[in-house]
Amino acid sequence: MKFYMTLFASLIFIAIPFSACKKKPPPPPAKAMQMPGFTNKVEVSQPEEVIQEMPSQEGYVYEQRGRREPFTSLISSAKTLGEKDESKIGTLEGYDISQFVVTAIVKKGKQYFALFVTPDNKSFTVTEGTIIGSNKGRVKEISGDKVILKEYIKDFKGKPVPKEIILEFHKKE
Repeated sequence: MKFYMTLFASLIFIAIPFSACKKKPPPPPAKAMQMPGFTNKVEVSQPEEVIQEMPSQEGYVYEQRGRREPFTSLISSAKTLGEKDESKIGTLEGYDISQFVVTAIVKKGKQYFALFVTPDNKSFTVTEGTIIGSNKGRVKEISGDKVILKEYIKDFKGKPVPKEIILEFHKKE
């Protein structure tokens, strides 16, 4: 009897996995609602049809013709926002003109010399014609109490516009 029970149990264990492996047919598709005047037929294109290419259209071509660069800032250049040329740091051209302070003006013969001090306490001696500032300004004139600088700044169209800057020397009394 034990033998038959073991045989019956083993047949059940073998039959269960095989009964689960049957493929069931997919359920029938749900019926779509039909609108009057429409059919549910799907048109399939034949592979023999040749697809016509659209005629190529020419894109827009930007011509500068004396216009300014459209991607440059109208407000200020990157140099004035704090970016400095690495090779100019620590020189007269590494600072903006507004950062210099005139600490002394000396006359030797007919020529004047001015002593400029930067915010980090470096001092420079300049004469007429010396290039100074991040915009490559020049010392135009040195007199007994002031230094006149001339630099060219680009306007909104990118054209250089001259600008005169006067730095005055105030004597301590």
